[in-house]
Amino acid sequence: MKFYHIFLFALLFTGCTKVGYIEFKGTMPGIDNGVFVIKNLDKSSLYSEFIMGEKFYLKKTLQNPGYYSMQIAKDIYHDNRRVGYDVYLEPGTYTIKAVGGDLYKYPTIITTSKIQNELSAYYTVLNKKAHDAENETDSLFNLVYGNNAAPVSSAKYDAQLKKLTDAATKRDNIVSAVFADFINKHPQSEVAAHLLAQIDYKKDPSTYYNIYQRFTSDQQNTPEGKAEGDDLKMLAKLAPGAEAPALTGKTLDGKSFDPKSVNKKVILVEFWRSDSEVSRNNHKSLLTNSDLMNNKDFTIVSVSVDTAHTTWTNAVNEDKLTWPQVNDLKGQSSPNMQNWGVGTLPTYDLVDGNWHIIKRDISFDDIDLAIKDQLKK
Repeated sequence: MKFYHIFLFALLFTGCTKVGYIEFKGTMPGIDNGVFVIKNLDKSSLYSEFIMGEKFYLKKTLQNPGYYSMQIAKDIYHDNRRVGYDVYLEPGTYTIKAVGGDLYKYPTIITTSKIQNELSAYYTVLNKKAHDAENETDSLFNLVYGNNAAPVSSAKYDAQLKKLTDAATKRDNIVSAVFADFINKHPQSEVAAHLLAQIDYKKDPSTYYNIYQRFTSDQQNTPEGKAEGDDLKMLAKLAPGAEAPALTGKTLDGKSFDPKSVNKKVILVEFWRSDSEVSRNNHKSLLTNSDLMNNKDFTIVSVSVDTAHTTWTNAVNEDKLTWPQVNDLKGQSSPNMQNWGVGTLPTYDLVDGNWHIIKRDISFDDIDLAIKDQLKK
């Protein structure tokens, strides 16, 4: 749940294969026994250099300009954890400053690279505006799910979970606002599609689709841009309040599924498969949740992605599932997967009694609170 620049990012080739030299001049206050590393797509180290006496210097040939991960470890003897940053490298000089006590901040990078300067502009603002919200979210996550989380009453657990959900929403709203502001200030940005690929835009497709439409045509037509456009166009149709897509398939009695047959206020739509251990364990958790299972206004509709009828029905019987079951036996090629934007199994969406989207792609840990909140309305 850390900032998006601390992950390893995909290497994008620019088409330029001319070998050039890249020079790094590093000033690292507070770092005396650290290491500076550049990693590429396959996570192997491309360059590395020790940081001694708060400085380092490195000059190497660069075969391919593109996006890389720059990593810094503060102390290779006592704390070799590396903090990573999304960077764009091309031949030239990169003068870098990072403070040992503030490695969460995006380093100051002085370079003639226009693309890198755009990355610096975005991540510097993101750090400044979202750092506190990120820390709050992490702290609450550890309180609820951490190894040292203390046992609490159901009511207190719900209250903690609500705080975590609110904090995560606040953080996500800051990220989308920073990204939108960046695109407004850099309408001809050459990094727009790359930055969007680092964001979990599927959480708020309507907002990000509006931002995406302000990308230049060049950015929309990059490999990342095309994939993002296809995703967002489809996901925007699944925004809260939108009519839920049809579910194709038959129920256990061989009849075509009819959503009108499910007359409940709140419906959890589950996409699962019998060989998914997580799916099967989650079934056990749902069945033991008496508050939900005994609520007359709630039910579940399970949509299986199994391709063998017997495999599917055996799993349903083994798990003792009592709610409606649907399967078209088409597996991953089922239109249900595409129409509902399902990328992983299991996936959970909430719809209302009129089959309009309430919330999609909900974490299983958040389901209980999300359903209870909706039932109160």
